[in-house]
Amino acid sequence: MKKPTRKTEDRRRHDRRLQPQLYLRIAGAVYRTVEWSYGGLVIEDYDGHLPTGALLQIDGLADEETYRDAHPPYQVDIRARVVRVMPERQHAVLSCLKIDDAAYRILSGIENETPAVMAGRA
Repeated sequence: MKKPTRKTEDRRRHDRRLQPQLYLRIAGAVYRTVEWSYGGLVIEDYDGHLPTGALLQIDGLADEETYRDAHPPYQVDIRARVVRVMPERQHAVLSCLKIDDAAYRILSGIENETPAVMAGRA
């Protein structure tokens, strides 16, 4: 069997980001990211509410400044699946299945450290 010649990081389609942290609204609950990319998110799940395989709709997204200033999150439509749960770390790993235009603009603005053309707030 042939060994892979590239590291996992080299095969990634999207770069991972640790900062800034994002805040996601899923079914009325708010979760903070540990790391994120356009393809997936690692979030804190202290209560263990997100089981492996669950399909989720993320309808609110806020960057650190928006969340800290107690502004409502930006209204988005991100569909995701829980692909792994790490109870020892109290994390859940989500794979993004669909990211709407509003979420893409917000994430692009955050990634490029430029003001994004923001969608309406929820």
